[in-house]
Amino acid sequence: MFPDSNVHPVAAGDEFVYLKSDVKIEPLVCGWYAWSHLVSPAALALHLRFRMLPLLRNFVDNPSIHVSANLDPNMYGGPFVSLAEADIAAVRQLIEDTETTCAELLAFADEYRAFDARLQQEAQGGTLNDYYTELPQALRGCLELVYDLHHRPALRLFEALLYAQGLAVSTQQVLLQSLREDERHFFMSTPRLPAPGSVTLPLRFSDARLDLLARARSKPASFNAIAEQLELAGEQRTALRAMFDTTPPRRRGPIDHSGDGVRVRYFGHACVLFQTAEVSVLFDPFVSIEEADDERFTINDLPERIDYVVLSHSHQDHFSPEMLIQLRHRIGQVIVPANNSGHVADPSMKLALGEMGFGNVVVLDCLDTVQIPGGRICSLPFTGEHADLSIYSKHAVALNLGGRNFVFLVDSDGRDLVMYEHMRRAIGGRIDALFIGMECHGAPLNWLYEPLLGKPLNRRNNEARRLSGADCDRAWGIVGKLEPARVFVYAMGQEPWMRYIMGLQYSPDSIQLTESQRFIDRCRSHGMEAERLYLSGEWPF
Repeated sequence: MFPDSNVHPVAAGDEFVYLKSDVKIEPLVCGWYAWSHLVSPAALALHLRFRMLPLLRNFVDNPSIHVSANLDPNMYGGPFVSLAEADIAAVRQLIEDTETTCAELLAFADEYRAFDARLQQEAQGGTLNDYYTELPQALRGCLELVYDLHHRPALRLFEALLYAQGLAVSTQQVLLQSLREDERHFFMSTPRLPAPGSVTLPLRFSDARLDLLARARSKPASFNAIAEQLELAGEQRTALRAMFDTTPPRRRGPIDHSGDGVRVRYFGHACVLFQTAEVSVLFDPFVSIEEADDERFTINDLPERIDYVVLSHSHQDHFSPEMLIQLRHRIGQVIVPANNSGHVADPSMKLALGEMGFGNVVVLDCLDTVQIPGGRICSLPFTGEHADLSIYSKHAVALNLGGRNFVFLVDSDGRDLVMYEHMRRAIGGRIDALFIGMECHGAPLNWLYEPLLGKPLNRRNNEARRLSGADCDRAWGIVGKLEPARVFVYAMGQEPWMRYIMGLQYSPDSIQLTESQRFIDRCRSHGMEAERLYLSGEWPF
């Protein structure tokens, strides 16, 4: 018997099992893969009304266009539903269910968009007080009418009050199914329809029973205890049993670090783990669930106790509800950037984490510091990658651990080099390693944010305003100010398990690869260690 199985003792006829590595635990909102904007009630409402429902209706009306587009790999990540014509009836049902279940959210979206448009047209700098009596019912009690310093009106949301109303609670589900990485549909284009052998759990994201499933990835569990806790019987219980076997997960070496110094492990994309004998710190967790015959680390190579998780911003490749919910039982404290904007395009990460069952969340303003065993974590400015929108919920981070300094600039653009001079003084001491993303030609503004915009965006401005980081010259300018001993280019989104969330695959001559290689070559020509990370890596510091 395994005393640390974290479930009930095994009963006669029961057995200890592990969740198979190809089983995905996908949190869903209204049948869609959950990302940060779909956890926040206000952003969810606007995405539902102005992106998701129109896309589904377009598929029902013109299925051949979507089916044809899905035959072209270059169209992956575009606004095309990746389903077959045989799925039309199921999509019609999803539309009907959404209109019923989400009626309050849809009313909020309609009234928010209409009232904001009216305010933009009518309010010219005079008092806004009289408008409160004319607020539509869906907006009452959850916002403030304000001007910016240029006398432009805006709606400032009290997002916590929207959560308190429970508008989105009934929209949450969890889908379990055995699915290969390359079979996962792009998160923004395609809802998750129930498939043969799948199990849909009507659970809120905060439900502690999800921890039973997550633990079973790495620790043996009683299947009967899990099935009873989830109240599954009949076909659903049988389908769930097929997702388990008795084979323990594979691991690449010891998951804990008991030696001297700092062990750094790269888990792909923007996910980096720092470990000493005292503490573990994990940045932007988005790791492979699936075992494969390559050099990747998987979720089972993470330590059973992660003392601190640091989240840089709320984009879907850095803030993953799917990943965070599965790691929740391991995590001590989550560190996020401050929000407090009330801006519909800038949901609070703290509130979203609370909706996902996290209670120990620390919010940092610029240069705020958290002391940790053997070091500290400091919030730094992060400019760029948000298409010039006023987004507060983002920060770069300096980690001091074991006498070493590590700096994460995420997808910073390097436009104002004086800022990095200030940053260098705030960090103090030698910078041992700099991590910087170089997706220098990112998606246009409308890719993520179109449903949240108050008015249409012309094509020229949409193409100009992109979710971009630094190119070679700007990254080199940052290096000149920070003078790191070593440079890692990371967060390029090319790992196999990232495709469904990134929607892109670079060719060898893509500007993101050529610019990052130019930067690496320039660093090396000046005697500095530099490399572009992919899949996995491990280094002692």
